Amino acid sequence: MNFRKKLFLLILFSTLLRMIIAAFLEFGNDEVYYWTYAQHLAWNYFDHPPMVALLIRLSTINLLFQSEFSVRLGSILCAALNTWIIYLIGTKIKDERTGWYAALLYTSSFYCSIIAGTFILPDSPQLLFWVLSVYTMTKIVESDKNIVSGRDLLLLGIFIGLCIMSKVHGVFLWFGFGLYILLYRRNLLGSPYLYISVLLTLIIISPILWWNIQNHFITYSYHGSRVGFFGKKLDTDSLLQQIFGSLFYNNPINMVMYVVALVSIARKGLSLRGDFTRLYLLLAFPLILVLLGMSLFNETLPHWSGPAYITIMLLAAAWLSAKNSFAEKTPKSIIAALGLFVFVVVVALPGIKWLPVPLGSKEERVLGKNDITLDMSGWDKFAIQFDSLYRDDVAKGKMKEGAFILSDYWFPAAHLDYYLATPLHMRLFAAGKLVDIHNYAWLNKERPLIATGSDAYFIYPSNYYGPPREELRNLFRQVEDSVIIVQHRSGVPVRNFVIYRMRDYLGGLPADGVLDAVPGNEHR
Repeated sequence: MNFRKKLFLLILFSTLLRMIIAAFLEFGNDEVYYWTYAQHLAWNYFDHPPMVALLIRLSTINLLFQSEFSVRLGSILCAALNTWIIYLIGTKIKDERTGWYAALLYTSSFYCSIIAGTFILPDSPQLLFWVLSVYTMTKIVESDKNIVSGRDLLLLGIFIGLCIMSKVHGVFLWFGFGLYILLYRRNLLGSPYLYISVLLTLIIISPILWWNIQNHFITYSYHGSRVGFFGKKLDTDSLLQQIFGSLFYNNPINMVMYVVALVSIARKGLSLRGDFTRLYLLLAFPLILVLLGMSLFNETLPHWSGPAYITIMLLAAAWLSAKNSFAEKTPKSIIAALGLFVFVVVVALPGIKWLPVPLGSKEERVLGKNDITLDMSGWDKFAIQFDSLYRDDVAKGKMKEGAFILSDYWFPAAHLDYYLATPLHMRLFAAGKLVDIHNYAWLNKERPLIATGSDAYFIYPSNYYGPPREELRNLFRQVEDSVIIVQHRSGVPVRNFVIYRMRDYLGGLPADGVLDAVPGNEHR
């Protein structure tokens, strides 16, 4: 059976599907926020390391071409490369059939194919370097216990360093591999290349520490407040969100296969070409268990554990290969997982843009609240409507030409920045608590100062937050009553864009926009 030919077709068709999704959907809240990273490169950012910004710079040719497709292109290319590497790992640990099954499982995972493989998130480059790290560890473990390639150990340090520079979860790679060395491969402790490898990782990630030293360790303060345990009550809702979110993100059918495979491996073992079962379990479970523990007291996001399932996926593929060693057809369970994946994508894509029923609140004041599909629709059309409003306001003398857009939270600030301010050549300024405006506290300072006497539009969508607070109103001579532009989906009103005209800026906004620098998690 020509598995490589099948793999090529799988990568081709899955990449084309991801490209269609990337071009079809507008940005989600997180994606458009990470686009702001790329507007000004830094060694680190408020909430994440810089690799996603570099990936966006690369895919847009240094911001020359900026569209949903070009900004997401780096993620799509990473997913294609990951599928190939997953196949190579599977082939290395058992056989080509294992590699083929692993590639299919990877493609049918919503996390791997869509969240990290189509949308542009820190997970996109993180997953590439995670998979490369697993591949390199596999080569190291496969080798003769007395002959270990120094080159592979050095490459491992580089890949893990780049993974951490994508997202700090990458430290679990060294944690898992370190445990494996201590428990099962102590001879590696005698290799100088191992220590040089760790040093390479530390050198690569040193910009994160340097940036935080310069910025009062704000990243650690922020994330520490999100994941701490002390003084917090048990939160079973968050635990269930982590469990069921992970179940869906990894594809429910895949997750059933993973559980069955792990139970079978625990009972009967699994014949592989090396001691991969122990290694892969040590790479997977520490991250999964830590996040489950954190979710008992904090709100966690299901995609945080996504990379941990890569090695479980490989073990499941090897188990399926052992069960179907003489079968010509792909197992029905994998076919079902792929079918579910395609079904959800086919239903979700048109639904996000054209579903003729409101999914969120129908109350006028918070119309659309809790409808996450609105994050990826309606912004392009609203930009056209706002442009007409702005031009009409200037023509009638209601607002001065050169007015800026004011926001007090990182979303919708990033959406307003990308879809309104940038194409209309307007200045966007975010002002509020540091934990509310995030990266804008640094981005504000890279943009021109706001001149006293300028007019501003304060804009918010009804599904998030509300009117400008008193401290912002007091910075203008006059704030008019709001006007509303209604977003319709297939003729049904689903969200209001609320716009305040704020006249004659009196001054008083700090250059970074931070009105309260005390860390915290409270939203208004």
